[in-house]
Amino acid sequence: MAAMRSGPGLLVPVDKLQHILAPRSIAIIGASPDAEKIRGRIVAAPLAGGFNGPIYPVNPGHEEIQGLKAYPSIGAIGAPVDLAMIAIRAERVTGVLEECADAGVKGAVILSSGFAESGAAAVALQDRIGEIATARGIAVCGPNSVGLLNRDAKLNATFSPGAKVAGAPRAPHRPGKSVAVISQSGGLGFAIYNRGMRRGIAFSHVVSTGNEADLGVLDFVDYLLGDSEVGAFIILAEQIRHASSLLEVADKAAALGKPLIIAKLGRSEAAKRGALSHTGSMTGAEFAYDAVFRHAGIIRADDQDELLDIAAAFTSCPLPKGRDIGIVTISGGVGVWLADVCEKHGFNVPELGKSVQDELRRFIPDYGGVSNPVDITAQAMEQGGNIGAIELLYNSPQTDAVAVVASMAEATMVAAEKGELARIQARQEKPMLYYSYTIPSEAALSHLVDAGVQCYTSLQGCAQALKSLADYSGFLELRAADQLPQNVEVATLPAAPAVLTEWSAAPHLAKLGIAMPEARLVQSAEEAIAAAEGLAGPVALKAQSPQLPHKAVAGGVVLGVEGEWAVRRAYEQVTTLPGDITLDGVLVQSMAAKGIEMIAGIARDDAFGPLVMVGFGGSEVEVERDVAWAPAPFGERRAEGLIRSLRGAARLNGSARAQPADIDALARLLAALSLFAQHNRDSIVELDLNPLVVYQEGQGLLALDALIVTEGTKNL
Repeated sequence: MAAMRSGPGLLVPVDKLQHILAPRSIAIIGASPDAEKIRGRIVAAPLAGGFNGPIYPVNPGHEEIQGLKAYPSIGAIGAPVDLAMIAIRAERVTGVLEECADAGVKGAVILSSGFAESGAAAVALQDRIGEIATARGIAVCGPNSVGLLNRDAKLNATFSPGAKVAGAPRAPHRPGKSVAVISQSGGLGFAIYNRGMRRGIAFSHVVSTGNEADLGVLDFVDYLLGDSEVGAFIILAEQIRHASSLLEVADKAAALGKPLIIAKLGRSEAAKRGALSHTGSMTGAEFAYDAVFRHAGIIRADDQDELLDIAAAFTSCPLPKGRDIGIVTISGGVGVWLADVCEKHGFNVPELGKSVQDELRRFIPDYGGVSNPVDITAQAMEQGGNIGAIELLYNSPQTDAVAVVASMAEATMVAAEKGELARIQARQEKPMLYYSYTIPSEAALSHLVDAGVQCYTSLQGCAQALKSLADYSGFLELRAADQLPQNVEVATLPAAPAVLTEWSAAPHLAKLGIAMPEARLVQSAEEAIAAAEGLAGPVALKAQSPQLPHKAVAGGVVLGVEGEWAVRRAYEQVTTLPGDITLDGVLVQSMAAKGIEMIAGIARDDAFGPLVMVGFGGSEVEVERDVAWAPAPFGERRAEGLIRSLRGAARLNGSARAQPADIDALARLLAALSLFAQHNRDSIVELDLNPLVVYQEGQGLLALDALIVTEGTKNL
C-alpha cells in the first residue's frame, strides 16, 4: 500500500506504522505512579481504555506502577515490545531511543518536549532522533507529541484530557464511516475528537505527530487509507513536510472516495523571491497550497466547527447527484432562511411538482407550505407529517438532498420518529441532515445519532456541509473524466540557465500550438522599416534582451507604429535604454486585434513542482490578482474548471454587446502548458504569457508577449 522511503518523512512501509497504531504490547518509559501527572496519565489511559496487550512501565525508581510490574530499563523487560511511549527529559531521549532499537522495539511515540520548538540549540537534538529512526529502522512519532488513539484497537495512548468522552452519544457502526484525525498540534487534534464525539460523529483514530522528526502527517494518512473503517480524514497542519508526496497521497484518497479535510494553519503570506515574470511574482506558499488542495479535491476549512460540520456530513451521508435540495421545516421563517443560505452556497431550491404537492396536502393544512421549503406546521407534525414530508422529498427525483429544520430542544418527537428516520437514512441514496434552530437537548441529539442522522446548529454550517458533499462529488466526476492531451509536441528547454525572451521562446510555444502575431527580429532601423513594410497594418517594436524581462517598464516597447518615420523613431526609442543592457535585437510585430486580455503561465514551487496559472491579464494583473493555479499536468476538462473558477469568469460567457470567448482554445492552451511544465519540471522556473488575447468563440487566441526562465538564472 505504501512505498518504501529513502529518508525521514517520506511514505513508509505498512508494518512500521502498524506497530505504532495497533501495537500488541506497550512500554511506557518514564512512567509514574501518580495518575494525575502526565507521566502517570499515559499509564492510566491505556489501562482505562481496555488495551488487551501487556503494558510495561519503565522507571528504575519503582518496582510497581499503578498495579503493573515496573522495569528499570527497556532492555530489562525481556519480552517483545511493539511500541515505546517515551516521556523523559529531552536530553535523555536519543540515548533511550537507541536502547529501544537495541531491544528490538518496533516503534516509538516521543511525548517529551524541548526540541525544535524550543529554539536553535535543540534542533540538533531533534535531528538526531530522525537519524536514529532511519539508521536503526525504528518508526518514531514526535517528539512533542501528546500521543494517539485507536478506538478499534482499544488503544488510548495519550495524556490529553480531550480523549475523555464518557457519556458522549455513539453513532451506529457503519464500515467506512469513521473519521481519522491527524494533527501536528496534539491539543487541537484531541479537541476536535472531543467536540466531534459530543456531536455523535464516529472516530477511528487520533494521531498527534508533533515535531515530526521522523514520521509526518502524510505517512499516517497514507497508512490509514487502507483501513476499511476510515471514511474521511481531518488534518491539522502548520506545514506539510515533504509536501511533494501530498498529490500522490491525495490521489490515492480520491481513488478510494475518502475525502481529506484540512485546516492549514499559518496563512500569512510568505516573502516573495525575486521573480522575473508576473507569474512568478504572484507565487507564494499559500498560492501553492490552495492550488494543490483545489486540484486534488482536498477540502479546506477555517475553524474547528467547520472541520466537524464537513466531516459529519461525509460520515453520515452519500454524495449527492446534483445541487437541488428539498427542505422540510416546522418553522416557515427558518425554512426560508435556510433556503436563502443554501442558494448562496450554490444550491437550487426547486418548486416541487404538482403530484408531490398534492401528496403533501393530504396531511399539511392550507396555512402550511408545500412548494419547497415544505412548512409542515405544528399540527401536521403532531400527526406524523414530519416523516411523511421527509420521505416524499427523499423519494422525489426533483431533490438531490434533504435538509430538515426542527427544534431539538425536546426529545419526544424525535424519539418517536427515530426508527423511521433510521430506515430512510439507511437507504443512503441522498444526503439527509437536520438543522436545529434551538440548542439540541442531549436526549434529542442521542436519538438522532442513533438514527445515523447528523444535527447542525448553524445555518451556514449545514449549507457548507452540503456544499462540500456536492463539490466533492463534482471533483470525483471531473477527475474521472479528465484526460491528458494527446499528440502534443513538447519541446525540451535548454539545459543551461537561460532567460528566453519573446523571440527565443516563440519556437517552443509554436510546438505547443500557441500562436503569436507575425514578427521579424531586426538589428537596425532600416531592417525595422523593411520588416514593418512586409507586415500589414500597424506594428509594435519591442526590445529583446534577457536583461529586460519587463521591457515595457523600461521603455522598451512602442505600440501602434505606422510609417517609415514613426518606425525609425520607435526603433531609436526602444534601443536607447538605461544601463549596460545588451540587446539581441528588436522585434517588429504585427499589432493584434483587440480581445479579452488574459495571462497564462508557469511557476515552479519548491514543494509541489510546476504550477500552471490563468487569470485576467494586462497591466493590472498584479493588482487585481484574479488568477487561479493548478499543479501540472492536467487535461482540458480540469483546465476549463480552472478558468471558470476565476472571479471574473462571467466576462468570458458573452453579453448583449459581446460574443462568448473561446474558452475551449484557452483550455487547450493551459493543458498544453501543463504538459510542457511537467516535461521540463527540473529546468523551468517561470513562464509568462501576458497579455494573452482571447477572441470570440471559435476564433482562438494569441500570445502577445512571452518569457521563459530556466533553472540557475539569476535576476538580471
